[in-house]
Amino acid sequence: MHTTTQHPLLNKMIRILSKTDIAILRLSVIFIFALFGTYKWFDFEVQALEPLISTTWLNVLYTLFGVSGGSYFLGVMETVTFLALLVGFSRPFFGALGAALVIITGITTLSLLPQLGKVDSFIIKDILLIGAGVVLLKHDLVRLNEVLKKR
Repeated sequence: MHTTTQHPLLNKMIRILSKTDIAILRLSVIFIFALFGTYKWFDFEVQALEPLISTTWLNVLYTLFGVSGGSYFLGVMETVTFLALLVGFSRPFFGALGAALVIITGITTLSLLPQLGKVDSFIIKDILLIGAGVVLLKHDLVRLNEVLKKR
């Protein structure tokens, strides 16, 4: 795709954004997963999730780990995701792993929609996260491919 224009200001903005766009997206997703992953360790989130999860197929987490343990499991998964994305700044394999986990998390949450019967912020954020995960996955797979070519 040809992105240069005849306008110097637009060219400058394009150059700046070309160097920062993926980093900003990655940091945004890291922030969301760090925040929500941390919440899972606190009682207010355990209690908020119980009515949502207990009526869906994810109730299996409560069967396996109990209500608090199910929340902790989700917290561990979200922590692994944001740590992989963080390491992904320098190691594309981990970035790709983190991006794949973002996509899986979003799809898992969206799979609850028929059982929840409503669309709210709990669901809407995951639509955006799936898109962000796909963009990050593509970016990190390209980077990983470049690393593997050099070997």
